[in-house]
Amino acid sequence: MFRILVRLVLGTATIAALALGVLAPAQAGLPSSTCGPRDLSQAFLPWLDPAQYFLMAGGDVESSAGWTLAGGARVVRGNEPFYVHKSTDARSLLVPSGAWARTSSTCVDSDEPTLRFFVRNTGSILSTLVVDVRIRTTVFGVMTETTLPLGVVPGTTSTWQPALPIVFELSANQLLGSTTVDFRFSAVGGGGNWQVDDVYVDPFKDW
Repeated sequence: MFRILVRLVLGTATIAALALGVLAPAQAGLPSSTCGPRDLSQAFLPWLDPAQYFLMAGGDVESSAGWTLAGGARVVRGNEPFYVHKSTDARSLLVPSGAWARTSSTCVDSDEPTLRFFVRNTGSILSTLVVDVRIRTTVFGVMTETTLPLGVVPGTTSTWQPALPIVFELSANQLLGSTTVDFRFSAVGGGGNWQVDDVYVDPFKDW
């Protein structure tokens, strides 16, 4: 059973909270220890989050490597101002209205993975950034794929902010399976000018 709990809110009280929701269950497998070691860090400790996160492949967005881009999404100059990954980072991902960008896939071997990233919108406040997850599960050589919505970032997010965790839970109902996930950011509504940077996953979140 795949159960998903969305807690997508921005990290300052001045930004409007996002919609929260519990989605209907869907099937997904979970490997026990197939993902191997992670290069973990407390990337969001300045925002009172002591959890250990790993940077997704290409998550620093210093190039388009690892990303699938469509509709005008592209890598541009200008990093999130906190430089949580490296002080030398200089780029981020631009997702204008009508565009979308998909991360690389990552193996999942925990029962509560968590997505966290930096985001801002310098365009119309009527635009939103929609986040969804694609789950690919392989059991006995048969692969199944499911895409589910995770949350929506409001267009009032005009300055760089760390999103609070998007938490979702994978239950180990298929011990022989292996599961990978990737995430898509889609700019919806006219006039949006979204930027995303430093995309992290915490594979061990326990809320």
